[in-house]
This record gives sequence, C-alpha cells and structure tokens, in this order.
Amino acid sequence: MMRLIINGEPYIYSHKCTNGEKMGDALTGEKLRQFLIETLYESFHQCNSNVAKLNDSWSYDDAASLKKKPDLIYRMTGSSSDIWLYVMPYFEDNKLIDISFINEKIKHDQLRLHDIIPVLVIGSLWCFDTDGTQNICGGSYAAKYDTISLLPQKNSPLLVHLNQKQLVEKVALCWQNLDVNILEPFLDKDFHYTSDAVFYEMSSRREYVDYLRCKFETLKCGSNPIHVQMGRMENSDNFALLLHQGANNQLLLLTVEAMNGRIKSMRMSEYQ
Repeated sequence: MMRLIINGEPYIYSHKCTNGEKMGDALTGEKLRQFLIETLYESFHQCNSNVAKLNDSWSYDDAASLKKKPDLIYRMTGSSSDIWLYVMPYFEDNKLIDISFINEKIKHDQLRLHDIIPVLVIGSLWCFDTDGTQNICGGSYAAKYDTISLLPQKNSPLLVHLNQKQLVEKVALCWQNLDVNILEPFLDKDFHYTSDAVFYEMSSRREYVDYLRCKFETLKCGSNPIHVQMGRMENSDNFALLLHQGANNQLLLLTVEAMNGRIKSMRMSEYQ
C-alpha cells in the first residue's frame, strides 16, 4: 500500500470544483478517477519522483472501448524501465484495461529506450468533510493506493521449498554478495516491496529485480560495504535482517513475508 505521510500525519489533498460543479456535489465515475490521478501525481511530486502525467480522452463514464494509454509514467532512479500506471477506483476495474494491447507493446515495441512495466493502481479516498461516508466536490481528503502488476508473468516450479528462515538466509546471501540472481528464483511473480525511503510500492518480481540489480551495481562501485545481520523478530517466529552501512551510520530493518516456499513481500524501514 502507498500512502503519503508527512511529519507523522497523512498528507491532505484538496479537491477543486470545476466545470459547473458545486461544493458538496458527489464525486462519481470519471471525476473520482481523475481526482485519484491528481492525488497520486501530487504524491509523487511531493517525493521528488520522476513522473509524467499523460492526457487521454478515454472516460470511465463511457467506457465503450478498453483503456490503452497509462495515466502516469514513473521511472525509479537508476532504473531502465518505464512503469505505466493505470489508475482506477475499484479492483474489478482491471477488466477495463486493454491487456492485449499492453502485452503487444511489451513484446513488439523494440524502438523504446526503456522497457515497459504495466501496473494497476487502485486508489481509495477518505473525505474529512463527510467522515468518509461520501466523496464530494471541494472536500479535503486522505488517500491510499494499492498496486497490482499487469505483467504476463508466471511462477516456475520450485526445486526446493524453503521455510521463512531459509528464505531470509537467501536474502542475506544476496545482499552479502550483491547478487540478485541468488534471490530471484524465490520471489513470487506478484512480489511486493515497500521502503520508507520511496513512496512507490513495487508490485512484481520483475520490478524489484531491476531495482535491486541497479542498486547493487552502485554499491559495487563504492567503498561503503553493507553489513548484514540476521535475527528473530520480537514476539514472532519470523526472521528478519538488519542492514548497516557504516559510512552513513544507517541501520535498516528488512522484514520478509513468505508463503508456500516463495517470498511474497519485503519491507525496508529505519531501525529504531
């Protein structure tokens, strides 16, 4: 889940009435979707992210055809991929996206300088003016977003089923050797990764592998090694990692969620 927090409080978004709208009018359909796009775009900008907003005539209220163009294109620092973000208000809206078009673009568009990673973003709003009961024009809002990969990926059969501790050991080995290939076979195709340092939540194995490969290349070129320590989480049977970068005097906690022999998600946060 993505949610913008500033100084410990949810970031507040303000809706502006346009085109004859009146304060208090209900936000429905395309107006709601457009506001979700605006809030997400604003969130990326608050985090100084590399993001572009696209103009598109497609309308949620008159979806006579499937949506082809993304609403936003985001690129992580150092990444070679363009992340196409399709913003919708409900999970079932994935049926409104032209997946065949996306797959053809991924497969055949060889002229692009950057790979395409398509992601569905489901936005959810909380209106302070109505105590969350209705989304209205001119209201003040908090927002959160869930990401779902639209990549045509599959999980390959596992040669061995590891438990959570053994999978965390694989993550540790990956960081100790700065080699993402150690970890990749154990990541679920819909693997999610979040970090306190980055607003965006990755929603696929492909995104994380690309990100981590670039990060490791940077670390290999530097003189600031990462020290890795493994331990059991307090009041839990799960294990986690502490990553320490000496030059920055930074201590990071990496937690790992596993299921059926695969890593489903990881979260990086500052260790207090």
